[in-house]
Amino acid sequence: MKKICKHLLATATVLAATFASVPAQASTFASAILDINNFRLLHSGGTAYSTADFTVLTGTNDAHATASLNGVFANGAQSFGILSGIQPNVPHQCVGAPCPALPENNFLPFPSPPPVPGTFGYADQDLTGAAITIGAVPAGAHARTRADASTALNAIASGNSDVGTSTTFAFTLGAADTMTISFDGTPYTQAFASAGSGPTANANARLSWSINIIDLATNTSVFSYSPPELNGLSAVSRTDGSPGLTTYAPGTAAFLAVTPLLLAGTTYQITIEHNTLANALQQELPEPGSMVVLAAGMLAMSLAMRRRQA
Repeated sequence: MKKICKHLLATATVLAATFASVPAQASTFASAILDINNFRLLHSGGTAYSTADFTVLTGTNDAHATASLNGVFANGAQSFGILSGIQPNVPHQCVGAPCPALPENNFLPFPSPPPVPGTFGYADQDLTGAAITIGAVPAGAHARTRADASTALNAIASGNSDVGTSTTFAFTLGAADTMTISFDGTPYTQAFASAGSGPTANANARLSWSINIIDLATNTSVFSYSPPELNGLSAVSRTDGSPGLTTYAPGTAAFLAVTPLLLAGTTYQITIEHNTLANALQQELPEPGSMVVLAAGMLAMSLAMRRRQA
């Protein structure tokens, strides 16, 4: 019996010391924001394309925003014709308690963690202007998206958000010409995992942006452009095995690409994709307060047993 008492006493002492040192809060956070500004489709001479340059021009601007937390989703989507004069502006989506108090169309980063801003999934989107001149409105589109995921609880919690803007339209030129793709891009991604955030904790964020043109008659690609600064270079992640903060924020840069000669009378399809993605996951951790109570209980039990043996 004395051996059992000594074992309980030693175990209780170790438990009390161990769990008293467990962090009171562990957390993960990921954020992805992409701002594409002054996006234009230009002639070889440098002037912007306009509706008068096309014999056929049809298509849509599609946008969506999705936020989720622990399997609960909030979704929003809009789609408008490219010549309608209406651009998608999906209301921000959030699942969490509480959701961050961000105003609509806020694309500024959160202050760098720690601490993380809460436990939630969040997404927002906005598109204004157009890539070509439509009527009296000059060319120049501005597309912004964000996705955020945050966990700030010692519990099984996950959050993810994805948001995108896609423009697809078919066109036929009245005269053969190249098409210059010109825009300014500001990418931002961030991932954070605190030390002791759990055996399966992780946070990751990434962006993707691309433009593709295919010949609809032959279904073959004639042009593709996806700059690495807005794709692979933007991917950041952190895990429990590599805690800390990683931020990708190279600032605003000018992007330019030129298509091969596009023939008159040939119908092409152009697709522009713009997406942000953030995921955060935290494995449940022992609650320090509960474990200290358990350790204290074991310690009291061992002391009581020792008194009986005295």
